[in-house]
Amino acid sequence: MKRKLMAVILAAGLAVSMAGCSGGAPAPSGSSDGGEAAENVSEEENSGRVETDIKVSDKEIEAAAETMEDWEKEFAADYELKGDEEFTWGFIDMGFEDTFSTKIRNTFTSYCEKYFPNVEVLEADGELDSNIQLQLAENFIAQGVDCIVIIPQDADGCTGIVDTCMAEGVPLVCLNSVIHSEHLEKEIGFVGSSNYEAGKLQAEWLIENVDDSESVKMCYQKGSDGYDHTAQRYNGLFETLDKAGYNYELKATLISEYMRDVAMTNAEDWVTSFGDEIQVIGCCNDESAMGTLQAYQAAGLAENVKILGIDANQDCLKEVKEGKISCSVFQNAMGQAKWGAVSAYDACAKGKKETASFSIPFETVDAENVEEYLD
Repeated sequence: MKRKLMAVILAAGLAVSMAGCSGGAPAPSGSSDGGEAAENVSEEENSGRVETDIKVSDKEIEAAAETMEDWEKEFAADYELKGDEEFTWGFIDMGFEDTFSTKIRNTFTSYCEKYFPNVEVLEADGELDSNIQLQLAENFIAQGVDCIVIIPQDADGCTGIVDTCMAEGVPLVCLNSVIHSEHLEKEIGFVGSSNYEAGKLQAEWLIENVDDSESVKMCYQKGSDGYDHTAQRYNGLFETLDKAGYNYELKATLISEYMRDVAMTNAEDWVTSFGDEIQVIGCCNDESAMGTLQAYQAAGLAENVKILGIDANQDCLKEVKEGKISCSVFQNAMGQAKWGAVSAYDACAKGKKETASFSIPFETVDAENVEEYLD
């Protein structure tokens, strides 16, 4: 099939012949032996693709391909990709149950289907287990994929994937989360956003909007241990507050595991322990913010607390619009997916073993600009 490539990183009118990208169901989940985790799925199975309310719309995908933000223009100048080769990529998700990684995966496959139709994307579920992700990577390499794209589950636990890909000469792109390796952003591409910046933006919103003439009582919903972004988001928030001399008292921190139900349980504990004393709850992601909101709504205390999220998921943004969540920080899944595809394609088309890295900025979203981010 022939299509005109409209992506901003391609020369206008460039035609590329393609074999069709996987736009259907994810490949079978990784099992303990990884044996069939990354095999192709039938067209009938494709009809069962995981659909969520956080999938980026076709309109947004087209807009991202045809227009550029200022930060993208510099990237685009160096990545005008040409060629009609056919490639197969193995995409290893962190876990299909994780909402934001699902958003990136769905966006990645949809973007490739529309603008890189010469790429076949095989999807696999990492099941939130770095050992399974390694097995899936080995299985993809055995199948002869041209590149592996991964959302790492664990910054330390996934180092073996870097070693394996480098030993086999297979390009590797890390999306969204880092792997603690000296090869990252050198031979191994990283396409994501500064999680420290996300926490910093939360802090800046708090400094500007919540008076600290009296000590501000806070709690924090922290992400799972082992993730680099867990530490970076936390540090970005509190180090920024400390540097600014903001007057606050952190009453409690609990691990939400980035999950709504866990965050709700945490917040219920705070309602019991602190009543209406808490003024601000910082959250590692929007799922945690939503769980926090639900607990405080159930207790009739939602109007007393400012809740800060990260990701700008649509359900959370609706609460921002209603004034029930104070702010979120937009993590650009479209940008990460798009430029992750560029990184992989650049390596494949140019016959390189290393992949390019791109830094995608975060953006603060509150009641003043939320309409710009709502679908």
